[in-house]
Amino acid sequence: MKPQLFSRVLTRFGQGLLVLLSFWLALFLAWQSLSWLSFGYPLIYDALDIGATIQQYAPLNLYKSDFALTDRAQHLQLFADIVTAINHSGQGLAQMVYYDRSGQVIDTLLRPAEVLHLQDVANLLDHLRTFSYWVMLCLLGLIVWFKMRQQRLENIGATVLGVFASLIVIAVAVIAYDAQAIFYALHTLVFPEGHQWFFYYQESLMTTLMKAPDIFAAIALLLVSTAFGYFVFILWWIKQFLNRRWIRV
Repeated sequence: MKPQLFSRVLTRFGQGLLVLLSFWLALFLAWQSLSWLSFGYPLIYDALDIGATIQQYAPLNLYKSDFALTDRAQHLQLFADIVTAINHSGQGLAQMVYYDRSGQVIDTLLRPAEVLHLQDVANLLDHLRTFSYWVMLCLLGLIVWFKMRQQRLENIGATVLGVFASLIVIAVAVIAYDAQAIFYALHTLVFPEGHQWFFYYQESLMTTLMKAPDIFAAIALLLVSTAFGYFVFILWWIKQFLNRRWIRV
């Protein structure tokens, strides 16, 4: 292979890798940001009428009682506590409790099987977080390599449009095939065999509180939309950095 052709192929590969790493970083930043905002749960709570779901199914729970006595503010706090716990290696999952209107503790929120499942989620997030830190280092190294070679990003507008179109195609394909079936299949692949991850409303206050799986569609939409915004900003910043000349002293 001629040197010029090899250099061109290497540059194309490098830019493709940079785009891929940038999008992963964007997903990571979106997850961190939305976690801090509890994934917009107050808005989702009202949009999905989760309060009504709790009133309907909480009295039917086979293991926990009187969750229907809790109010909206407590529901928002409990969800926020779950998000905090799964982002901090599962700390505090077994200690979550709910109260009656007088402030007396009624019971713990989660059964052992639910704690185990959320611990599995927390473990997965820990691994993904570590992987994301490595992605950051690789992306930084790639940016430095581009800068040293005085290589600029090419066709950024087309790249952004291509990623946007790809996301739309994937979303349509998932909906057309069966989003719920794909969601369940991913659970069987990701989580340890023998660990329960599917919970009926009548056996899980966690599922009732989240109105699962409906809530995950809303969270996925928020996550991808936020990530795309970060992705555009990251590519814009990289382009500006690469176009900036070194300052000579």
